Amino acid sequence: MDYVFRWDVVGQYGSWIVTGVEYTVVVAVVAMALAMVWGLFVALARMSRFWAIRSLASLYISVFRAIPLLVFILWAYYGVTLVTGLNVDAVPAGILCLTLQYAGWLAEIYRSGIQAVDRGQTEAALATGMTRLQTFLKVVWPQAWRIIIPPTGNMFVGMLKDSSLVSVIGVGELMRQTEVAVSLSFRPFELYSVAALIYIGLTLAISRGVSALEAHYRRDVRSPRRWMPWRTAPVRNAA
Repeated sequence: MDYVFRWDVVGQYGSWIVTGVEYTVVVAVVAMALAMVWGLFVALARMSRFWAIRSLASLYISVFRAIPLLVFILWAYYGVTLVTGLNVDAVPAGILCLTLQYAGWLAEIYRSGIQAVDRGQTEAALATGMTRLQTFLKVVWPQAWRIIIPPTGNMFVGMLKDSSLVSVIGVGELMRQTEVAVSLSFRPFELYSVAALIYIGLTLAISRGVSALEAHYRRDVRSPRRWMPWRTAPVRNAA
């Protein structure tokens, strides 16, 4: 017997799917924002002058990149409750796991981007009287950021797809809502096809956003004043 597609079932569970998309976007965006901030701190620690700080940052990166994300989510949600007796909410637990793991990957991306900036830029900025913090914020980071935009965009796409794993702890994101709808309607192909199309649409939106950001910084690089202030500083007469 041939399978007959019934796309009307998508309309029946449309509100569920919309709710799932909202949870997916919120989890992915919040976790990515936190991972970008925490990953930068880990990257700076990884490049610290102090051996102990470098070692701790390196250990963090190695450990969190090695743990399978699904195992980490299950342990953080169920394991913490079993060990400590504390009840952990599913959404914060999922966001925390995504943040901690992706921060490890982003830390290495940041480190490679920062170290790709010519050290002479730092030395020239310091020679003009800038502090190390000013040098990093005004000279090093703007140049490094242009380098790390593409791989960071790829990480965001990965974050979006990996957010589906938080469904195992009951977060009502897209895959969770789709699975429940399938169990009630017994129409897996229609509903999973729509879920796949939604993921494709969200991924394309991220890709377009990353491309626009790259184009913006390519335009900025034509004006060295933004990231090489000493080259465009006015020369004062000694008199």
